[in-house]
Amino acid sequence: MADIENYSSLQEFTEELTARGDKPILRSAHARGMECVRGQMAAVLLVALLASICANIVLGVLSGSGREAASLTLKLSALQERFSVLCSEYTTLGSSCRTPVKTCRPCPEGWTHLQGKCYFFSEDKLDFRNSKDSCASMGSHLTILHTYQQHDDLGKIARSFGGFDYHYWIGLTDTEEEGVWKWVDNTVVNKTYWKNEEPDNHQSGGLHGEDCAVLESHSKSWYDVPCDFLYKRICEMDAVPVQ
Repeated sequence: MADIENYSSLQEFTEELTARGDKPILRSAHARGMECVRGQMAAVLLVALLASICANIVLGVLSGSGREAASLTLKLSALQERFSVLCSEYTTLGSSCRTPVKTCRPCPEGWTHLQGKCYFFSEDKLDFRNSKDSCASMGSHLTILHTYQQHDDLGKIARSFGGFDYHYWIGLTDTEEEGVWKWVDNTVVNKTYWKNEEPDNHQSGGLHGEDCAVLESHSKSWYDVPCDFLYKRICEMDAVPVQ
């Protein structure tokens, strides 16, 4: 008994038996910690994989049409639900670990969570096409501003991030048909926040005019500008519900 007491002062004692069935297994706290870490890493990989799949399906929904988009929407809903459950299991697993674990969040690190959406405010500048591609590479799209509250909130955040660079690309263009402004999901804009006398398709825009839109965060209004100008961008994706 004294031996067991000595062992248990250094290691965790369990009632499990060895393969021969004659001695109790002595499992060190270090070994238990490694099991916890392995379980945590597996959960992180699953969560990251599901997040990536969800992002790709979102892009499919944006670019698809009709029956295909409806099918992808159902798949997205199912995966988001599974993601939420995995996050909950990951959090429970993390509570049993001795070392701190990362918090499972509705948005990727470095993104802003706002009203069920995730937003990324870039620091670098690109033209419209490359900005659109950059957002897509992260499983998102250039932001679509449907409500005044969304427009107002993003304007404030952009102003706090932007410093002297207060123009940001949004997902609005009339490249397909002059004067018919559409969002990147191909929906026609129904509520606008153009600056006075904008959009004017000013001739300074050259041969193609001014076919893309930016949010000017100081006045919280829109300007049409040449699509090959270089500006920062706001990317958007749906937030994932986290239990």
